[in-house]
Amino acid sequence: MLPPLMKASAFWTPLVISLVATPICLLLGIASGGAGHGDYFLARLLFPFTMLSTIPFGSITTPFILLAIAQFPAYGMILGCANERGKFMHAACVMLFVHGLAAAFCLMWVGENFS
Repeated sequence: MLPPLMKASAFWTPLVISLVATPICLLLGIASGGAGHGDYFLARLLFPFTMLSTIPFGSITTPFILLAIAQFPAYGMILGCANERGKFMHAACVMLFVHGLAAAFCLMWVGENFS
């Protein structure tokens, strides 16, 4: 059993990293949109769930903007909890697979306004 400080660190390390990565990824995603004149490639790779929402709605709506903002912190919380339980690699592989699958779908099917 890990001491309490190490257990706390096991949770907080992935969460803090995800919180630092969030604004960087958001800026990259926004920049790839180029004020509507870009190709949205990085946005589709980094935020596939939000970009997939453009298929039924035709635009990026407010709830999905909030999803994009919360996506990486949620990943960090999931990885932090898994890290505390010694299942970090398993959770990371599952998350990578799900995110990668969503990104692949996004690259194939996102609407004409976001190509």
